[in-house]
Amino acid sequence: MTRIAFLGTPRAAVPSLRALAEEGIEAVFCNPDRPSGRGRHVEAPPVKAAALELGLPVHQPLSWRAPEVRELWESLRIDLAIVVAYGHLLPRWMLDSCPRGVWNLHFSLLPRWRGAAPVNHALMAGDEETGVSLMRLTEGLDEGPVLAQSHRPIGQEDTAESLLAALSKDAADLLMDQLPLLLCGCGEPVEQRHELATYASKLRRDMSPLDWRRPAADLHRQVRALWPWPGSELQMEGQALKVCAVGALRACYRDPGQLLWGKEGAWLTTPEGALELTQLQRPGKPVQPALQALQPWGASGNRTLG
Repeated sequence: MTRIAFLGTPRAAVPSLRALAEEGIEAVFCNPDRPSGRGRHVEAPPVKAAALELGLPVHQPLSWRAPEVRELWESLRIDLAIVVAYGHLLPRWMLDSCPRGVWNLHFSLLPRWRGAAPVNHALMAGDEETGVSLMRLTEGLDEGPVLAQSHRPIGQEDTAESLLAALSKDAADLLMDQLPLLLCGCGEPVEQRHELATYASKLRRDMSPLDWRRPAADLHRQVRALWPWPGSELQMEGQALKVCAVGALRACYRDPGQLLWGKEGAWLTTPEGALELTQLQRPGKPVQPALQALQPWGASGNRTLG
């Protein structure tokens, strides 16, 4: 019997965990519980919650450098490990310990968008498609050989949140489709073309400002790519307006850098077209329809942004 471990933390890893649980999992590893939300209440990561529901043993090491973690891992005698958005760099001894390998489900079409935020960067870059890659983990950042990929087109209404939810289900399907090869060690992964690699850096709060000097289409992608975190925002009269959702793009003959609102909705003008703003959030307020959020400045208006 093949002894399988699953390593993952966020919600995006749960569909793969649930699918693999039907085959039997010896142990689940995820990040420790952490404070969350405004109340900073300690919450279990989604993978832990799902694993406990499934009756699976859960381990939450802070670091794989601790001797007791290595001792624990070696005591489990794992043959095959599956990793989905775990959030740790795994040491060489761990990668070498599994006779059937350590395999990662990465949310991009490698070698494009290696790194921490592949879905967000695919959206911001205007990629027409993305997908999931099943790759054997090596010490390099997402550099391992790829066994299989699934593809998914990126739609004009996709956000990072909705696209990642769809890809997480694709990942579970891809894993179960390839699992027989992983269990028998028969898979023949193909080396990536490293010269084609691009990198998806971690998201940062300083990515949030919307620069009206850029084309409206670019801003449309930015809003969708950075929702729900870190979000996108405009500065108007000293207030940060968070732009939570956008709608249409249209030609515009007004000067760029204006926020217009009225019967036809709310629009941000740029040097190349206008961007419809459909949902906004003022500081300390809930997300609202754009015209409702702008009501303190009047039922209609025109503001030039700095």
